[in-house]
Amino acid sequence: MESSSVKWVRLGDYISRRTEKNNNYDVPIYGVTRDGFIPPKQKEADTSMYNTFYLNDFVFNPARMEINSIYLNDFCEKAICSSLYEIFYIKNTNVLLPHYLHIFLKRDEFARQCEYIGWGSAREYCRTSDISDIKIPLPSVAEQQKVVNAWRAFREIKEQNEAKAAPLMQLCQSYIQEIRKKKNVRNYRIGNAIEVIDKTNKDGSPYEVLGLNNNKMFMPTVASMDTINTSKYKIIRKGEFAFSGMQTGRDKCIRIALYDKDIPALISPAYTTFILDKEEPILPEYFMMIFKNPEMDRLGWFYSDSSVRANLDWNRFIDIEIPLPPIEVQQAIVNIYKCANEAKQIAEEADRLSREVCPALLQYVIHS
Repeated sequence: MESSSVKWVRLGDYISRRTEKNNNYDVPIYGVTRDGFIPPKQKEADTSMYNTFYLNDFVFNPARMEINSIYLNDFCEKAICSSLYEIFYIKNTNVLLPHYLHIFLKRDEFARQCEYIGWGSAREYCRTSDISDIKIPLPSVAEQQKVVNAWRAFREIKEQNEAKAAPLMQLCQSYIQEIRKKKNVRNYRIGNAIEVIDKTNKDGSPYEVLGLNNNKMFMPTVASMDTINTSKYKIIRKGEFAFSGMQTGRDKCIRIALYDKDIPALISPAYTTFILDKEEPILPEYFMMIFKNPEMDRLGWFYSDSSVRANLDWNRFIDIEIPLPPIEVQQAIVNIYKCANEAKQIAEEADRLSREVCPALLQYVIHS
């Protein structure tokens, strides 16, 4: 593990645990996950025993270190967290940079190491005392800064595009709500524009098998396909929709998605596939946007039956009415949505690259 180019040091020699309890009820409260800090789920908790942490402190859940539930506080001067969490800080930030250590600790390899050294029964704990014996590479501060600069560049791209995407998405939905109020915009029964298609994979083509999630997106199936005959699975092509009425009431979500890939895919025969009639004045992207509104999910929940699965029957689904403005207005809304979605995708890609590139850069610094 150790490199001849960079010295490896014991983590515990460079950090110190913080055990200060809360003495100020006006500071914010946070929980911590592998992806960052979150507001607390319990609003009316007694915080007198909560732990206090400061800027550049590391906060982690000792019972969740195997999933990397640790994060660096780099956004607030002071806050508090559950007494179940542990906190530590770097003794000398002129020798070890907080963000450099953060990048090292956020690697999957560190999570696996915590799982290995964790102890317990129902839950395996990995505390500050346990991770203190882990060795970390300690290059010069200048070399550490190179890694941090790369990480910050990706983070800035992510945050800037997230900041663009959120208001644009909200603008789209607000625009649709305003359209509903206009007297010259008619409500349109979606069944008038839907044409059901039922193309099965009779020749057994080896297409990717997809499912539908609650975010109204296609995802790789979670089912084991090793022994499944896909000849009865449905083929879905670009511009076609998939709909599942199952468990709409339970999940309070209408599972529907527009397929936009050039290569066809397979979906469960339990799904309904359909296209929009080209003779009708409605854009597929606009149609899909309507169903991304939480209001439509509440309507689907209301229309669902009272069975154990709380299904949304197909005939009730196609009776849903949506506002139908002129095609040019639909296109304008879709264009805004595309800009928002592009910004969202850039943010997601920057986040993915930071998880891949920064550990690779870390290895380069260590072995250069």
